[in-house]
Formats: sequence, C-alpha cells, structure tokens
Amino acid sequence: MSSVSRFNLNFLRTTSFRLAAFHLGLFTLSVMVVLGVVYWFTAGFINRHTEETVLREVEELSNVLNERGRIGLLRVISERASDGRTDMIYALTTPARDIIAGNLASWPSGDPGSGWVEFDIKSRKDPGRKRQAVAVILPIEGIGWLLVGHDMTDRYLLRGQLLTGLIWAVSLAFAVGMAGAIYMSRRVAERIESINRTIDRITAGAFADRMQVTGSGDEIDRLVTKLNRMLDEIGRLMLGMRQVTDNVAHDLRTPLSRLRARLELAQRDETLSDAQFTTLEQAIAEIDRLLGVFNAILTIAAAETGRARTDFEPVDLAALAAEVAELYTPLAEERGLSMDVAAPEPVMVSGSRQLLAQLISNLIENAVKYSPEQGHIGVMAGADAGRPLLSVADQGPGIPAGQREKVLERFVRLEAHRGTPGHGLGLSLVAAVARLHDAALALSDAREDTATPGLKVELRFPA
Repeated sequence: MSSVSRFNLNFLRTTSFRLAAFHLGLFTLSVMVVLGVVYWFTAGFINRHTEETVLREVEELSNVLNERGRIGLLRVISERASDGRTDMIYALTTPARDIIAGNLASWPSGDPGSGWVEFDIKSRKDPGRKRQAVAVILPIEGIGWLLVGHDMTDRYLLRGQLLTGLIWAVSLAFAVGMAGAIYMSRRVAERIESINRTIDRITAGAFADRMQVTGSGDEIDRLVTKLNRMLDEIGRLMLGMRQVTDNVAHDLRTPLSRLRARLELAQRDETLSDAQFTTLEQAIAEIDRLLGVFNAILTIAAAETGRARTDFEPVDLAALAAEVAELYTPLAEERGLSMDVAAPEPVMVSGSRQLLAQLISNLIENAVKYSPEQGHIGVMAGADAGRPLLSVADQGPGIPAGQREKVLERFVRLEAHRGTPGHGLGLSLVAAVARLHDAALALSDAREDTATPGLKVELRFPA
C-alpha cells in the first residue's frame, strides 16, 4: 500500500473526519426532511386543486341539468369539450356507457363504478398519445353516466420535475457538504499531524523544537500554546537538573582522580603495613567505582541530549562487536565462561562508535557478571528483515517480564542482584544509546528453562 493510500485511510479514521461526517449526515437529513415536506405540500396542493376544480365543474353541470335539462347539459358539455385549450375531460354516456357527448375517446377500462378514478386517456385529436387523468363518475337518472375529470399529464410532469429538482438539490447539498467536511477535517488533521511530527522530533532528542502556532486563536492554537509553555518549563527544569548533574560529575571527578593518584603514590611507601596497603587498595577501588558512576552519568547525559549525534559516522557493527567481545574473552575464560561471536558479514549503521562500543561493553559485562560457571554467552551482529540487529544472550537468572522496563531506569537494581557489584546504570546507558540511535531495544528470556532462563538483549537499528 502506498504512503498516499495509507494517509487517506488514516485520514478517514480521524476524529475530525468522523465529526464532520456526522454533522454532514445531520445536515443532509435535515435538507431531505425540509425538501420532502416541500414536495409533500406541493403534491398535496396539486391534488387538492385538481379535486376542487373537478368538483366545481360537476356542481356547475348539475346546475345546468337542473335548470336546462338534458338538452342544455348536452350543449354545455359539447361547448366546453370543444375548447382546445381546456385540460378538463367530459363524457356523457348512456346507461350502457356509450359516449354521446364530450372529449373522451373511450370509456376508462375496467368498467369503473361511480366515484374517483385514475386512468389513461386518448385524445380525439391525437389518439396515439396516452395521457394521465383523474376524474369523478356520477350516475344521472334518466340519461346514464357523467364523467368529469382533469388531464393530469402536465401536473404530474410538474410534480416529477419538482421531485427531480429536489433530488438534485439534496445531492448537491451533500456533495458541497462532503467537500467542506473533507476540507475542514483535512486542515484539522494536518495541524494535528504537524503537532505529532513535532512531538516525535522532541521525543527523538530535538528538545528545542516547538509546535507551530497559526495565529487563528482557536482551541488547537490555545492547546499548542499551553503545550509549548509546558515544554519550555520542562526544558528549563531538565536543563537545570542536567547542569547540576554534569557540574557535580565534573567537579567531583577531578578531585577524585587526584585523590586516587595520591593514594597510588602512598601505596609505594615501603614502610606501610599489609593492613594499611589493603586499606589503600580498597579506597582506590571505591574511587574507581565512583568514577565509573560519574562517567556513566556523563555518557547517559551526552546520549540523552543528542550532543553525540555530531559524532555519527558509518560504523561496522559486526566488527565492533567482535572487537569488544575479544577484550572480554580473558575475563570470561577466567570465570569459566565460553563466549561465541556470530558476526560473519559487515553490518553498517550510522552512529557514534564510542557510544556503541560502550553499549556492547555494558551488555557483555553484565552477561559475564551474571552468568554461572560453565555458562555460555552469545554475541550476534547481523541483519533481520533488512534491519541491522545486535543481540547478547547469557545463561544467568534473567529478568522477570514485569521488571524489564524498570531496570532501564537509572540506579535501579533488582533485589536478587543487590549482592553483585554494580551501580544500576549499565542498562540505563544501553537504553539511552539505543534511543540516540533510534534503535528498538527488547529484553527477553534467552531460553525456555524457567529456573535459569538467561537474558537476551536485542537492538534493531533503522535500515
């Protein structure tokens, strides 16, 4: 499916289009009701006017019969029937329905009785042309039957034209309303989509971006203005927190490094006792741990702020994974672990080589730390569905499914791992570097053994 088709399909699912379609339906229904009432009154008026005209004509002919008798009635009917401009229909018949006067070519089929009747007629002037008529039939004592009607062809044609016009009016109103609904809902959808794109960029690290205000002053503009203010305040707070963190890390890292150097210098004093030497060695180890924490914090800050994007370059993920794994092979062997690296072909990604190396290093270090003796660590760099894939799997205790999102936060450690060395920043750094590189990070069980399922960390990079 093309991008245009996907956009149109998504557009039809938007709330703005559904609201516009709902109001268009109400508008079209209201127009149909109004025009339907107009048609009903118009058609009713035509029928009532026709009935009134026929009944008035019957009343006049009845008066003629009463005043002038049968001969006068025949003469009046003949005179009125001979008028070529009249739409009235006359027929005076014998009791056997034989027409003796009038302009009706033949008596209505079906031998209708008295009362109102609708039928097709043939004019004496144009016998081949059928016309629609409505008439009333009355018995006349001593003469036969009297039919007085009205030619309805023109009136029915007018009613049909009116109905056609109303249908066109409804169709035109629906078309114009649909065009307006699509136009307005598309404008709203485009503004919402613009907001979504800006949010995506901010989420990806472009914290300085803000949503566009059109100046229309509508509810979307007011919402965007408040969101921009909220982002400004969040940005100010984040900047303050980041500056505090960076300043603390920078300010403490330098004196700690100096303190470590002095302690190393003090260790060289040959007059130290074994207890004093051990104490100094432990102090240096604690300083190293603190320096590691500060370095990790600064690395995470660099990844989260996006500053490291300036260092992006083509990186062979397979070669980098093999190099880092080679550095940890002696440590793994020392702990009785085996490590396999599956990276047969180059896998190119765009990123920071230093941060990607730190990411792989953290994953392998965790795998070495938590794998039991005689355990196995698998490192793989390849491609999956056209996307670069990096995975590190171990045979350790794993991470419960409900805790996998939590361990990606800073300084979070599971209770079962409290006794092992670490500061809870390893996976936080991995998550930050993954977000910087737009990579999808997934944690899962490495195997089905529920006792020691192991942990498998997968990162899928953009194609």
